[in-house]
Amino acid sequence: MRAFERRERAAAEALYREYAPRVYGLGLAMLGLPSAAEDLVQDTMVKVWRNAGRFDPQRGSLDTWMLRMARNLAIDALRRRVLERRHVMDNSGEAADAPDPSAGPAESAEATDLIGRARMAMAGLAPEQRAVLELAYFGGRTAAEAAEIEGIPVGTAKTRIRRGL
Repeated sequence: MRAFERRERAAAEALYREYAPRVYGLGLAMLGLPSAAEDLVQDTMVKVWRNAGRFDPQRGSLDTWMLRMARNLAIDALRRRVLERRHVMDNSGEAADAPDPSAGPAESAEATDLIGRARMAMAGLAPEQRAVLELAYFGGRTAAEAAEIEGIPVGTAKTRIRRGL
């Protein structure tokens, strides 16, 4: 790591060979898309490059330091995805949970009413409950995945989901 910090090319190549496949695998597992996993490898290596002087072997292994950095960057990417999806839904005028256009007028009216009531109920929740519920129910994430994204224990995520419901 000290050779990498001194910007030695051989050290950079060795570090990349060692960690790029592992960061890619982590990215694929967390982000689900090969392109996002590739971006995670690049972002992680750049962050390691910029923060090489901060690595302290007394506080933990290089493995732990780099993979935690990659994990945190992946969580940031997931949060950006959620925010972008909300932004697109807010600006398009048509939400992803709009009633089925092929449904009849009675079914559409009922669905619209339920969607409106659900949105009003969600707006009344505490922000931390709303965030976990949105990830679990509207984002299709498990409680464990929602906990990981929010950076909270799984039990806390489950409690927030249960209380929110």
